[in-house]
Amino acid sequence: MFNGSPSKKSRPLARKLATIAALGLGMVAAPFALAAPAQATGTNYSCSVTPLKPVFAGFSSSGVKLVDYQIRVYCNTDRYINITQQRWEEDDWPNSDDYLGTSSFTRHLNQYSGTVTIHNVRTLVDGEIGNEEVYQRVSYQEGSNGVWSQYTGWYSSPVTSMSN
Repeated sequence: MFNGSPSKKSRPLARKLATIAALGLGMVAAPFALAAPAQATGTNYSCSVTPLKPVFAGFSSSGVKLVDYQIRVYCNTDRYINITQQRWEEDDWPNSDDYLGTSSFTRHLNQYSGTVTIHNVRTLVDGEIGNEEVYQRVSYQEGSNGVWSQYTGWYSSPVTSMSN
């Protein structure tokens, strides 16, 4: 005499298959979940622009900390490049990040220029109690023979925490 229904016998097999599928998906996704945040690099046509993590750059003559907001640029052919840089101070939710200012840069680069680093040294803004968490965002366009690309979207640097 048969005591169990056929559906009860198939459940353990279905559970095993579901478990195997979930483990397989987890093994594929794990390297992406555990990876460190990547540096945001924008490549448009012939140039790549990377906003680097802001770094401590010493003190001003009045004793205020300085921050160097560096941008790494490389072009593999003859190009003019216009870069817009925004500087920000990160705040936790529900506060929005604090806008610190904008700078613009124009460079003429080609494959012989190599990788160029643009330095923009600014004073550390003292806007809150505790450390300041600063970062930058960049957008750029490339030009050649009077023809210009559209500006890219914004690429953000990692955040640096500095005591004020």
